[in-house]
Amino acid sequence: SWKKLKEVYSKCGESINILSMLKSDPERFKKLSLSLKTPSDGNILIDYSKNRVNDEVLKLLFALAKERRVDKARDAMFSGEKINFTENRAVLHIALRNRSNKPIVIDGKDVMPDIN
Repeated sequence: SWKKLKEVYSKCGESINILSMLKSDPERFKKLSLSLKTPSDGNILIDYSKNRVNDEVLKLLFALAKERRVDKARDAMFSGEKINFTENRAVLHIALRNRSNKPIVIDGKDVMPDIN
């Protein structure tokens, strides 16, 4: 998918214009955005419509994420696995954004008291 993305960019990347895509497709926001309801943090809006992507590019980006197993890395991050191979530790991005203060356990210890 990476190679195909590079090919698509070399063909049309410079000509992809957000404003013209929004003007030519009044449904662009509706088609390229979604709202996720989280159990404790409210809604999260994901909006691809205001990015330099068309249907083909978005499809290729999702294919690349699948090929690179981004879902597995995400799951590993949320489960506290040590995915920071350089420092041999878990990443704490989720703890910094944990508004609910529910425990996040890394190596058997709740890290939330140290974050707040």
